[in-house]
Amino acid sequence: MKRYKQAPIWIRRLDLVRAELRTVRFPKTAQEGFRQCAELSETASRWMLKSIRDGNSSASEAAIEQARRLLAARFSAADARYRAQWKKERERYFRS
Repeated sequence: MKRYKQAPIWIRRLDLVRAELRTVRFPKTAQEGFRQCAELSETASRWMLKSIRDGNSSASEAAIEQARRLLAARFSAADARYRAQWKKERERYFRS
């Protein structure tokens, strides 16, 4: 087992995490959690599509679908960049 001179950041801030988690209501069952996740995902999808339609009111359905796919690809690329950065920084936070 490794010994550290200074505790990792996430342990030093555990009181903040604990206080934050006390304000969150977690699902009681896995089914309830899955249902909530599906509802949130569907709502976000509807809002995104509505936003695209509002921004391109004269566009055809094919053009709107193309814009939706482009936006989803941009989100995916941003997520990939975030994950790559996190992999670089996790040593700093968790000292794995």
